[in-house]
Amino acid sequence: MAIQLPRVRHRVRTGLATLLALLVLAALGSASATAATSTPRPTAAVAATTPGVVGTLSTSSSSVLEGQPVTFSYSLPASAVVSNNWIGIYSNPGCGPVDQVEDCASTAYNWVTNGSGTSSFSTSGLAPGSYIAYFLYANGYTWLAQPVPFTVTAPPGTLSVQNAVVTQGQSLSFSYSLPAAKVLSNNWIGLYSNPGNGPVDQVYVGASTTYNWVADASGTSTFSTAHLAPGKYVAYLLYDNGYTWLAAPVTFTVQPAAPTGTLTAEESTVQQGQQITFDYGIPAGQVNSENWVGLYANPGCGPVDQVSVCGSTTYNWVTNASGSTTFSTGSLAPGNYIAYFLYDNGYTWLAKPVTFTVTAVPPVAPPTFKAAFGTGLGDPQGIAVDAKNDVWVTDSGRNRYQEYSGTGRLLHSFSRSGVGRLNGPTAITLDRAGNVYVADTGDNRVVEYTAKGAFVRQYTTGGGTALSRPQGVAVDTAGDLFVGDTGNSRVLEFGPTGAYLKSLTSGLGRPEGLSLDASGDVYVADSGLDDAGPDQVIELSPSGTVLDRVGGSTSSSLGGLSNPGDVALDASGHLFVTDPDFSMAMEFNTDGPYLNEFGAVGSGELANAMAIAVAPDGQIYVADSGNGRVVEFTPASAG
Repeated sequence: MAIQLPRVRHRVRTGLATLLALLVLAALGSASATAATSTPRPTAAVAATTPGVVGTLSTSSSSVLEGQPVTFSYSLPASAVVSNNWIGIYSNPGCGPVDQVEDCASTAYNWVTNGSGTSSFSTSGLAPGSYIAYFLYANGYTWLAQPVPFTVTAPPGTLSVQNAVVTQGQSLSFSYSLPAAKVLSNNWIGLYSNPGNGPVDQVYVGASTTYNWVADASGTSTFSTAHLAPGKYVAYLLYDNGYTWLAAPVTFTVQPAAPTGTLTAEESTVQQGQQITFDYGIPAGQVNSENWVGLYANPGCGPVDQVSVCGSTTYNWVTNASGSTTFSTGSLAPGNYIAYFLYDNGYTWLAKPVTFTVTAVPPVAPPTFKAAFGTGLGDPQGIAVDAKNDVWVTDSGRNRYQEYSGTGRLLHSFSRSGVGRLNGPTAITLDRAGNVYVADTGDNRVVEYTAKGAFVRQYTTGGGTALSRPQGVAVDTAGDLFVGDTGNSRVLEFGPTGAYLKSLTSGLGRPEGLSLDASGDVYVADSGLDDAGPDQVIELSPSGTVLDRVGGSTSSSLGGLSNPGDVALDASGHLFVTDPDFSMAMEFNTDGPYLNEFGAVGSGELANAMAIAVAPDGQIYVADSGNGRVVEFTPASAG
């Protein structure tokens, strides 16, 4: 801990010539007054303002070890008590107010505002030697008590550092010696940050950064600096597992080591909302479960000198010797940033920092309201559009699904009994042959029907595990069915004849709506796990590898999703997502950037928007569950 000296008292000395001139004028004035009055000058007024030696000052110990506090007891009559009486410490012999006038600045001082009490001083900043304490009146130099001399003695031992500046990772050695009478098996050397929480006054303040026992009368004690952040430190040689100094403390500095790892950004410029990925590598000896990569504004408050200045904008833990770590930039404002690869939850660089830039997304006008239809719908939960631009809607409130023309005319209503009867249906999709697949959520299954509504088969298990409240379905060009098995946190794939093929689970919490692109990638509206996981759209490869994440920021104005319900893709690669919590839909680029939101106000205002679909002609349809209708929007490019 750095030794903090009290503010010293100091006044400007009067020049010798000026002082002589004042004395001459005073003598002349006195002679003149005497000649004029033939009587002495009154002194009562002076005596009233300068009480003189009317108090007491004493110390319980006239000799203290360096670092121990020295305490003075004092007392005054009430008439001499003022708020700016003070005790000053001066070297002895030295420059104190021996003649009750200022001669030089005090080494330390305390105000004493009461008629009696104690006043303590730290001796950590006092070199061993003789000192004298003066009890002085009213911020001046008139004695209130006789001065008290005392001595600061050096601790009995010695402590020295062999190299006062070391590079992080190098060994640090101290030499020490003690008289035989002070040798104990639990004497110790502790290292503390400087300034920090070391035993400056020989009492415990806080834990040491690290320590070694020193059981001999003399020798060396060596410390590793691998876990010491760059900065200033102080070492204390302490007695008997306590905090009494055995030697004067020793300061040293740990300077940063040249980083041995690597950190690279896969892209140096990304649009706001896109992901940015960093590749990293470090030697095996530096692998730690709390190594991390932090992103900071640049220029900003990052650990430029390998010490903390402020909090990172965002961070990821990186626990391996090599790999990659990916960040969403949805919550990063456009601007310049810098990434630091840091050691063990601290600020020591593991690699040279990497700069990157987040650019603003060019504005894209949102889709506009065109029409609404579906009078009589009880609770529309799922929506799909076939090759003829007909719109298919599940009506969960009435356990049925319906077919509408693109203009909103009801074509067919399907409500089956027996094995084909639905119970709280949600998602719906069609294959190229016109077969219809419905997530029969209430009965924990998916039901397949012909284009005319005849029951074909049901999907109830996958990989030996029963489905649990499925809420997403999609079919690829090969006829494979994908199911968002919401309660089991997985996406299942079945072949055209109903055979189970595989399960995709990477990164999923509560998968709900699904959509597929031309390459077979699966986009999953993931509402997190029990409201504790990420609310986002996850892109999975056909094999289940996480490729991208969209909408995982914290604000809807930046594309932050809250329990997304469904996802759909248009021909241009734009992604449309319903957000029931915000009662709106949002539009993104498929690689992440947020573009706009719609359905929040006006004639097309949505309430608990559950599902979304894009027709072959580009029109966008939303299952507006809270209003019991389907709402059609026209994309801006078609306006």
